[in-house]
Amino acid sequence: MTWIPLFATLVGAMIAMGSALLVERRKTQRETAVEWGRTRRQLYAKFLADHAQAGSDLRNIAATPGLDVSERYRQTRAAYAHCYTSRHELELLAPSAVVVLAEECSGAVRMMRDVVSAGAQIDSDEFEELTQRYLDLRLQTRDAMRSDIWSDNA
Repeated sequence: MTWIPLFATLVGAMIAMGSALLVERRKTQRETAVEWGRTRRQLYAKFLADHAQAGSDLRNIAATPGLDVSERYRQTRAAYAHCYTSRHELELLAPSAVVVLAEECSGAVRMMRDVVSAGAQIDSDEFEELTQRYLDLRLQTRDAMRSDIWSDNA
């Protein structure tokens, strides 16, 4: 009996097994990259939506006359409360370029919260300046998030 057919069969089986493992590994890497991208897109959308909702709620509170101090305080804190979760998740999952801008954006909303809590009205110069700062930072944050998402697709 000759060993050549047996050896060739063994080599062929090793090549086939190696190819199958390589294909499976690449498939897993692609699926992981797709899932990672989906997770970040959802997180970015949630962050932007939460902060936009807080900004809108704060504008409504600032436009509401006759709120007593304790009620104004409670409403402003409630308006921002849902922003904490998305901000902290973003700090864990996003690249630093996105995190830095997102923290500035979130800080701008907190400043809006604080001046409205202190009694600022919607037409006050301070509130209008803070609102414009927030809107500018929101656009910059959104652009950084888009850049991060599109860098995965390139």
